[in-house]
Amino acid sequence: MSKQMNLSLSNTESHLNGHGSVVVDFIPPDILMTGGERRLMEIVIDISFNFIISFTGIFTNVIVITVFTKQGFKDSVNISMTTIAAWDLVKSLGGAMQRMSGPIGLWSPSAAQSWSNICLVIFNYLVSFATYVTSVLAAYVAVERCLCVMMPLKVKWLLTPTVSFVICGMVSFVVFGCFAVIFGIYDIVWVWDSRYNASIAIYQYNEFSTVHSVALFAYYNLSGTLWPLISLVIIVISAVIISAKLREASKFRSQHHTGGTAQPTKHDNSGSDKAKKTKPITNRDQKVVKMLLVIIVLYIVNLSPRVAHYLAKYFIQEYYYLRQYHNLASAMAYIVFFFDYLNGTVGLFVFLSMSSSFRATYKQIFPLCTFHFKK
Repeated sequence: MSKQMNLSLSNTESHLNGHGSVVVDFIPPDILMTGGERRLMEIVIDISFNFIISFTGIFTNVIVITVFTKQGFKDSVNISMTTIAAWDLVKSLGGAMQRMSGPIGLWSPSAAQSWSNICLVIFNYLVSFATYVTSVLAAYVAVERCLCVMMPLKVKWLLTPTVSFVICGMVSFVVFGCFAVIFGIYDIVWVWDSRYNASIAIYQYNEFSTVHSVALFAYYNLSGTLWPLISLVIIVISAVIISAKLREASKFRSQHHTGGTAQPTKHDNSGSDKAKKTKPITNRDQKVVKMLLVIIVLYIVNLSPRVAHYLAKYFIQEYYYLRQYHNLASAMAYIVFFFDYLNGTVGLFVFLSMSSSFRATYKQIFPLCTFHFKK
């Protein structure tokens, strides 16, 4: 057994399972954060805020998918945004299901604890992996929009709906597939717990994760750091380029509308060259890019704490579930998931406030549920 998987007797508690064999239940030490403090953060942030936000995200993402489907998939923006919304829906569903332990606890505390432990193994990782997929898709969208403002005609010719479908499908399959092995690192066992005077389900590392712990967790933590980190870098660089190009285009249009720009002479062809580069960016394209720029900024805010969290996991081996810093790692995960769910919920409001075509289609489908936004 590896060093990381060894648990001192002071941090474990033995139970008998239904077959009469001894099962070890991990009790995290109060290092940097006590179990009571972690439980308080779990109730306030995870069970309360994260449950409400993820539950809301189910409805907002269904609406987004419905509206984009109604509009049709004639351009790459609708395709990529629908794919992201689909993964955000998976994320929100998983988050809401996992946090049903709160309502269940009103009926049976032991059932709530079992639900929480079982769902942590299933939905906790599902939410994380869905976030990785959406972050890479966001990086793809950022690069696509960056190229669109630099060479719009070529990009529109190359990125056909079929190409966009293939790219979004491949990104989803490859990124999610890279992490699928992590679903098999825990076993669920039922033990008698004297605190509840009932049998509860607990999760523990299985034989596979014990034997391959060093390589497995090094791979997972490195992948969990690199995917969002690379996506974040790409998104930031693309956002800077897009912002610069939009300012350049706005300045050019402003000069032409005010009539303050002199005709370029034969000794000064810079104005003519700039016109050739800038004119293809239509007003509609600028509005789309500005909307996607807001989404890009949201991903920057979302990914920053996740990257920091996984960098800590990579460099501090005990900063993980069922290890010495279990309480702190769990508490930080509540905060990371808060940003994940929030980012996966606000897309509808961004589209409604910044896209006139989306808003018009939304009003056609949901005439009784309209909002007033500035045009």
